[in-house]
Amino acid sequence: MKIIKLSVVRPIAMGMVILLILILGGVSVKNMTVDLFPELTFPIAAVTATYEGAGPQEIENLLAKPLENAVGTIPNVESVTSFSRNGGLLILVSFNWGTDMDFAALKMREKIDAAREFLPKQAPAPLVMRFDPSDLPILQLAVTAENEKFSTLKRIVEEDIKPRLDGIDDVASVSIEGGADHEIQVNLDPEKLASYGLTTQQLQQIIESENINLPAGNIRDQNQNLPIRVTGQFESIDDVASLPIPTNSGVLLLKNIADIQETDEETTQLSYLNGKDAIGISILKQSGSNTMEVAKKIEKKLDETNKLLPDNVKIDVIFDQSRFINQSISAVSSNMLVGSGLAAGILYLFLRNIRSTLIISFAIPLSIVTTFVFMYFSGQTLNLLTLGGLALGIGMMVDNAIVILENIYRSQQLGMSLKEAAIKGTKEVGTAIIASTLTTVIVFLPIVFVEGLAAQLFKPLAFVVSFSLLASLFTALIIVPLLSSLFLKVQEKKETSGTIFETIVRRYKALLVTVLNHPKKTIMIVVSVLLLSLTGIPFIGTEFLPAQDQGFVSITAKLPEGSSLDATYKKTEEINNEIKGIKEVDLLYVKVGGAANFSFGAGSQTNQANYSILLKPAGERSRSDLEVAEEIRKKLKNIPNIEATVSASNSGFSTSPISLSITGPDLKVLEQIANETVALISKIDGVREPKSNYETENPEIVVDIDREKAAQYGIGSAQVTSSINDATKGVVASRLARNGEELDIRLLVEGRFTSSISSLQNLLIKSPTGATVPLQAVADISRGQGPSQIVRTNRLREITVQADILNRDLGTVTEEIDEALKENISLPNNRYKITFGGQNEQMNDAFYKLSLALALAVVLVYMVMAGQFESFLYPFIIMFSVPLTIIGVVLGLLITGEPLGVGSLVGLLILTGIVVNNAIVLIDYLQQLKQEGYELKEAILIAGPTRLRPILMTTLTTILGLIPLTLGFGEGTEVQQPMAIVIVFGLSLATLITLIFIPAVYYLVERRRQEKRLIEET
Repeated sequence: MKIIKLSVVRPIAMGMVILLILILGGVSVKNMTVDLFPELTFPIAAVTATYEGAGPQEIENLLAKPLENAVGTIPNVESVTSFSRNGGLLILVSFNWGTDMDFAALKMREKIDAAREFLPKQAPAPLVMRFDPSDLPILQLAVTAENEKFSTLKRIVEEDIKPRLDGIDDVASVSIEGGADHEIQVNLDPEKLASYGLTTQQLQQIIESENINLPAGNIRDQNQNLPIRVTGQFESIDDVASLPIPTNSGVLLLKNIADIQETDEETTQLSYLNGKDAIGISILKQSGSNTMEVAKKIEKKLDETNKLLPDNVKIDVIFDQSRFINQSISAVSSNMLVGSGLAAGILYLFLRNIRSTLIISFAIPLSIVTTFVFMYFSGQTLNLLTLGGLALGIGMMVDNAIVILENIYRSQQLGMSLKEAAIKGTKEVGTAIIASTLTTVIVFLPIVFVEGLAAQLFKPLAFVVSFSLLASLFTALIIVPLLSSLFLKVQEKKETSGTIFETIVRRYKALLVTVLNHPKKTIMIVVSVLLLSLTGIPFIGTEFLPAQDQGFVSITAKLPEGSSLDATYKKTEEINNEIKGIKEVDLLYVKVGGAANFSFGAGSQTNQANYSILLKPAGERSRSDLEVAEEIRKKLKNIPNIEATVSASNSGFSTSPISLSITGPDLKVLEQIANETVALISKIDGVREPKSNYETENPEIVVDIDREKAAQYGIGSAQVTSSINDATKGVVASRLARNGEELDIRLLVEGRFTSSISSLQNLLIKSPTGATVPLQAVADISRGQGPSQIVRTNRLREITVQADILNRDLGTVTEEIDEALKENISLPNNRYKITFGGQNEQMNDAFYKLSLALALAVVLVYMVMAGQFESFLYPFIIMFSVPLTIIGVVLGLLITGEPLGVGSLVGLLILTGIVVNNAIVLIDYLQQLKQEGYELKEAILIAGPTRLRPILMTTLTTILGLIPLTLGFGEGTEVQQPMAIVIVFGLSLATLITLIFIPAVYYLVERRRQEKRLIEET
C-alpha cells in the first residue's frame, strides 16, 4: 500500500494526475462516436439474381437450386434461405457467430462464379453482398411542393437537393423514391407499322444509330491537322419527330408514322406526405461514423438548401434516428445525474458531514471521466447501452470510496491525525475492496466468450461497467485518501451519531444476538423464504428484448395479388381517412407500389402500400407507440379487401416475436398447414396479425407457344417473348440530351393493343420471311394463377407464419401456441415439420448462453475470493449470499410485471458480482478481529454493527443510483430498466438477509471447526 502513502504525502503530484485525467476525459468524450446501439456485425450474406420474365417456379428451378447447392458447401454455414419471386431471387446465407465474414463473402463469390455454367445464359451474373445494419437509413425525408408537377418536383430533388446531401462528409449514399421522370414517348400502331413493312426493333435501331456524334478521322489543311466530327445527336423533340424513316412506301418522317409526345413516364411507385405528392429521400451514413455528427451536418445542409429552393418546396423529416438517440442519451444522462444526487444525499444522511459528502461527490465525476478514457482507448462508442452501463455503475462507483472514507472517518474519530487516518483507514479495508471489485469485474469475463446478438449488445455494457468499477477503485485507493488527508474535518463522535442510525444499530445488534442464539432456526427460515420465492417463477413471463418506444409506426397494406397501382392508391385514401383522426400522428408518409421489402430486383408490387407514421414526441402524447399501433390495427379492420400489418417499437435487429417455420416438399400441403396454423394462433390471447408469407392466387397470363406452328413461320420463343415485352413495357431506343438533362426516347405500342387478352392475341409478330403473324396464330393465351413467392430453407420448401404480441410476454404465448399446435395440427408424415424461430429462437439461444456465463461467473467469483482469503471455506460462506438474490429478483419482477429477458439475466450476472461485496467486507473484518484475539460470538457482535454503516451506505447508494432507471424515466430506458429492477430488488433483500444469514452460517461453521479442533487436541 505504498502508493496510498505516496498519494497522501505528495498531493501536488496527484493533483497533476487528476488534471491529466480530466483533460484526457474531455478529449475522449469529444472524439467518441455517438450511436443508438453498438456497432453490430451479423453473420449474414445475401446473393441476389435476376431473370427477366421468369416466374417463381422457374426462378426456383433455374436459379435457386444451383445457387443453394453452391453456397451450401461453404464452411460454417448455419442455414440457407431463398426467396424466389417473379423475375428475381434473394438467397440469405446465415453463418455461425464468430465467422470471418470477409473471408466467407470471398468464398461465396468463388462458389457462385463456379456455378455460373449451370445458370441460364440470359440471366445476369448474381451479386453477393454482406448484411450490415449500418445500411439502414439514419434519416428519411419527404419533399413536397404546392402546384408543381411530379416530374418537376423530382427534378428539383435530383438536381438541387440530392447533390448537396451527397457532398456531406460521412454520408454513404442518398437514394430517391417516388415521382416520375420526364421522357419522350413514341406511340406506335402495330398495324400501321406492318403496312409500312416496319417493326419496333427496326425503328429502335434507326433512332439509336442516328442519335450520335462520332469522330470520323482527321484531315490536313494549311499545315493544320484537324479532327473530323460527324454531329447527328438530337437536340429537341422536333429533331426526333423529323427523323426520316425508310419504308416500303418511301421515306417518311417519324411523326407521320407514330404519335410523339413529351410526358411523364408510367410509374410503378407513388409517394405522398399527408395526402400531398411527395418525393422520398433516404440517407445512409458510412459505417463507423458518428450518427449524431452526421445528422447535424445534414440538418445544417438542409437549412442552407431550404434558402435556395423555391418558396413552395418544403422538406419534412419523416424519420430521424439521431432524434431518438439524443432523447435516449439525454434521458440516461439525466438519470445518471439524479442517481448521483440521491447517492450523495444518502452519504450526508449517514455521515452528517458536508466535507465527506463533497469528497465522495467528487469521486463520482472523476470515476466517470476515467471511464470515458478507458472507453475511448478500447474503441467503445457512446450509445444507449454503454451509457446504461455507466448509469448502472453510478451507485457502485461510490461503494469503494464509501467503505474507505467511512473507515478513515472512524479512524479520525479515534484520535488519529488526518494523514495517519487516511493511510491506516485505507490499508485496513484496501484488501477487501480490491477483492470485492474484482469479484464484480470478473463476472463479466464469461460474456467475452458468449456469441450471438445478445452478446454483441451487452458486451460493451459489460466493458463499461468493468471500466467504471476499475476507475472507482483507483479513485477510492488514491484520490479519496488524498482529499481526506487535506479536507476532511471530523466532528466529535457524539455529535455525528444520529439518533435514527443509533436506533438501527441497537436493534440490529439485538437481532444479531437472537440469530446467534438460534443460528439453525435462522438458516431454516431464510431457506424456507428462498424456496417460497421459487414458487413465483412460473408466474414470471419471458421475453427477448423489451419494446422501445421510438415514436414511429409502420404499416404494410396489401391488396389482392394483381391489383393495379390505381386500385392500391384509392385504397390508401380509405386508410388515410381512418388514421386522420388519431391525435398522436404527426406526419403520415405513404409509398404506393415499389419493390417494398423484396428490394433486390424482383419487380414492383403494385398491390402494396407502405406507411411510415411519425408520432408526436413522447412528452406530448399519453399513449405509447404500441397502443397507437393497436388503435390503427382496429381501425384498418373496417376496410375490406386489404391485409394490413402494423408494427411499432421495432429496434431493427430482432425478428417478429412469433415466427413458425413450416417445411416440407409439397407447396399445397404446406399452404394448408399454414392456413390452419394462422387460424389457430389467432385465437390465442395477445397474438396480433398472424399471417403466412405464402402468397398464392397470383393472377398471370400464360402464353403457351405452339412450336410446330411457330416453326412454320420461322418464329422462335425468344422472338415471341421479345415482341410481347416490347409491346407491354416499351423499349428505350435512345436518350435526348437537352439543357443538362437526359430524356429517354421510349417506343411504346398503343395501349389499346395490350389492354386485354383479346387485344394481346392480335399482337402482330414479323416473321423472317417478312410476313406479319398475329400472336394467336403461334400461341395459346389464357389466364392462370400461381404462387408469387416460393421460399426454401436448407433446400426444403418453407412457409413462415409470423405474428406480433401485445400486452403479453413472449414465453407464455409461445408455450400456449406450442400446446395448441400439438393438440390440433396433425402433420401428414415425417417430411413435414413446424419449428419455432424469430425472437423465441433468439431468446432461447441467449438464455442458454447467458445461463452458462452466469454459472461460470459464480465459479470465477469463488476462485477470486479463495485467492484473496487463502481459504476455500470463507469464500464458500460468502457465496451463500448469491442464491439469496433470487428472493428479491422474483419479487421485483412480479411486482413490476416485467418479464425475464436478456436484460434481466445480465442484471442477474452483475448482481452475482456485487451482492458478495457486503459479505466480503463483513467476513474480512471478522477475520481481523479473530486475529486480534476476540472470541467468536464477540467478534461477530462487534463486526456486524461496525460494518453496518458502510454496508447500508454502499447498498443504498447503489439502489438509489438505479432508481431513475428502475422507474423508466425518459425515452430509450426500456433496455436498461429490467437490469435495474433485478439489481435494485435483488440487492435490497439480499443485503438485509445477508446481514443476519451470513453471520449465522459463519457462526455455525466456525463453532463446528472449534469443536473439531478441541476434539483433536484432546
